[in-house]
Amino acid sequence: MNIKYIFYTLLTFLFLTLNVQAKDWNPQTYSITDGDTLKRNGIRYRLEGMDAPEINQICTLNNRDWECGLAAALYLEQLHGTDGFDCKELGQDRYKRILARCYIFKDDNRMDIGSIMVREGYALAYRKYSKDYIDEEELAKENKRGLWRSKFIKPWEWRRNNSNKR
Repeated sequence: MNIKYIFYTLLTFLFLTLNVQAKDWNPQTYSITDGDTLKRNGIRYRLEGMDAPEINQICTLNNRDWECGLAAALYLEQLHGTDGFDCKELGQDRYKRILARCYIFKDDNRMDIGSIMVREGYALAYRKYSKDYIDEEELAKENKRGLWRSKFIKPWEWRRNNSNKR
């Protein structure tokens, strides 16, 4: 078999694969409520499998207050960019939010934003509801990324401690 034939066959296969991915790609724009909640047309979406600090949650970085909840929301906003997310609905949570898994398309790859948020340390694996993202959390912790470079209270504990202050 000649090398040109193999090369063109592989090139055709890659083109068809990318074309199929692009055809299935349907991003929408959302407003970012916090590091794990989106809103579109009055409907709230909760990113499934992860938990980010609340928007007004404060952490401690280098002995100073750090607005870690705002930082998580801003990082999610950065991922959203102008293209938005392609989200797949997975059900509803007890607050009637749509549980969703959302993606961006970057460098010819469909990337799970929950995975990115946890891997970069702006959210934690939400082990109470999912076994997803545990490896990403371990990587973030090991490399002291995002929250892991600070002192912080886990988001679910922070909510529990602050629920009567709302």
